[in-house]
Amino acid sequence: MIIADSMLGKLSRYLRMIGYDVRYVESDKDDSYIISISENNLLLTRDRQLHERVDNSILVGSFRSIEQLDEIRGRLPHPEHGFMELCSICGQTLSKVNSKEGLPDYVNKSATEIFYCSMCNKYYWNGSHTENFRKMMERIGLEIHN
Repeated sequence: MIIADSMLGKLSRYLRMIGYDVRYVESDKDDSYIISISENNLLLTRDRQLHERVDNSILVGSFRSIEQLDEIRGRLPHPEHGFMELCSICGQTLSKVNSKEGLPDYVNKSATEIFYCSMCNKYYWNGSHTENFRKMMERIGLEIHN
C-alpha cells in the first residue's frame, strides 16, 4: 500500500486510477499518526522533515500532480490492480454494473461497460476522460496496465 500525505490529494486519485492501493491521509492527522501507518508501506510526502523520519518514503518536490507523477515514475512498485479498477475517490474496488436500468441521468448509458463504487455511490465508465488520462500518462512515460 502507498500512504500519501494531505498535500498529495490529486496525486492519490491519479495513482488509484492507475491501479495503486493508496491511502490518503487527511490534513488533521499529525506526523506521528502518519509514521505509525507508514510501517511496511511506502510514504509519499511533500514534507521534508516527515520524509527524513520515514525510511521507506519518497519526497515529492513538485506542486503539480502531473509533474509529481513524472517525478515518482520508476520509483513505485508494480500496481496491485489494473487501470480503472479502483474508485479514484476512496480506493474501493469497483464492481461492474450488469443492468443499465435505473442509472442516474449523468451516467453515459451508451458506454460498453459501467462500474460502480458502493462506498462513494459513484459510477465510472470509459470515455474521453479516460482516454485523455491514458494519453497524459503516455506523455510522461508511465505505463498503464489493464
